[in-house]
Amino acid sequence: MTNLQDALHQTIEASAAVSRLRSQGWSAIRTLSVVTLSRSGGSPTDLLFELDSVPTPFDSIAAVGAFGDASLAVVTGKEGHRTVTQQSVIDIPRTFNRDTVDAASDAWAGDVDAALSLPGVWTVTMKYDFSAILATAEPSLGWQVLPGVSDVESMISSTPVWALGPTWDAEKPVIFVLEDLNAQQMLRLGRSAIVPLSSEVTVAEVAHALCQLTPTVWRIAELPEAASPAALAPSLRYGTELAALEHAMWLRCATMAWVGLSTSVKFERSAASVLLEVFGLQRVAHRVGSDGISISEAQARRAYELFVWASGSDAVDQRLAVQQVASLYRDVPPWGKSGDVFDAAVAVFATLRRDAVSEVLLARRAARTFAVDVAHRATEQTAATARSTVERCVATLLAIGGVIIARTTKAITEGQAHDLRTLLALFLLGLIVWNITIEGPPVSSPLKSLRQDLDTVADLLTESERDDILRLSAVRAASRRATVIRIAVPAVYLAAAIAAWTVS
Repeated sequence: MTNLQDALHQTIEASAAVSRLRSQGWSAIRTLSVVTLSRSGGSPTDLLFELDSVPTPFDSIAAVGAFGDASLAVVTGKEGHRTVTQQSVIDIPRTFNRDTVDAASDAWAGDVDAALSLPGVWTVTMKYDFSAILATAEPSLGWQVLPGVSDVESMISSTPVWALGPTWDAEKPVIFVLEDLNAQQMLRLGRSAIVPLSSEVTVAEVAHALCQLTPTVWRIAELPEAASPAALAPSLRYGTELAALEHAMWLRCATMAWVGLSTSVKFERSAASVLLEVFGLQRVAHRVGSDGISISEAQARRAYELFVWASGSDAVDQRLAVQQVASLYRDVPPWGKSGDVFDAAVAVFATLRRDAVSEVLLARRAARTFAVDVAHRATEQTAATARSTVERCVATLLAIGGVIIARTTKAITEGQAHDLRTLLALFLLGLIVWNITIEGPPVSSPLKSLRQDLDTVADLLTESERDDILRLSAVRAASRRATVIRIAVPAVYLAAAIAAWTVS
């Protein structure tokens, strides 16, 4: 911040130096932060010496000497080096007398000192950029140093309302530093501020606040240079000198708010106005000139509040409600009744939201019913799998017992008994494969795919609501039983296979 304080002091000194030069006869032409000083005289050295009182940085200094039909220029670069340029083509002995012909020859050859010593009519011009000093100290911000409030007002009034973006909503937040503004005055907007040059505390505080802002992304394809309503909305003002400017910015903020709320925007043929169309219960269109809409400041504030309420990716219903209400204003533009539109839009939105809430409640009830049905079907499948497993195991045990009895009674030989037990064991091992690949998955797959199914059939529910459905007792119990049966059945078949193989 010390660098910024030094830059402010240097800017104050530069402003005082420019004022002093003007009082000494220098003419000044100012374009925003850039002032062009010029003065004519016989001694370029004296004129250049007077400019030494202005602190750097300057854009350029050019001393142009006229000697009848001949002329040349001595240009001073930003580093302070001087060079001779723009020498006209002349016959030096005919143009200059015997006393100055040698100096003229040296000057036309590029000798700076010889050029500045030539008698003639000299005009010295300097371009000085006040903002360059502050931009060097704080490059993350845009700076404009202007004489007074009227210069800002003139800049705003001469720019179409849909072309304020490059200045008031640029990538870098901008600070307008006014030389003649009282130290107790200040106006903050969304991405800019108007501050007095004489108050380094105010400038430093505003600079720190604006440095924390991130670039905005609000853009309208039809109006590529438009500023967002948030960038134009005044947020804080000290004093009364900036009250008129604040009012003007509120009107432009409200204009861009209604541009953002409109269904479509299109330029008129002359490009001097735009047509804002609203599609709702009716299709209406209203014309807006380059100065924006003309309403009271109270209505302008309400228009911005309406825009904030109906903006954003999650405010589709709010925007729809605004367009439904605004489309009823066919004979007069709706922005003159922004407060009434806001109140009516809230009522319409409440109606839309009630319908949406009913849909959500129905979706929630249907999703819970669906989840419970899946759990019941999984439970029934689990029970069926358990019964079939018991029946197969009982049949296998009876077969093993029959083999043992037949072997004991000598009805079959020991080799035949071994072969039969081997067949029973292989049959049980086959049942393990059958259960894992064919019979088991239908038991657990409906529960595993339940979450994905909920994303499809219950898209109106939030993630947390879907998680709550998955945590229902019926669903969790069915999931546990499915897991147990998927593990227990192969284990039972394996145990029976081992028994069939080893029992003799």
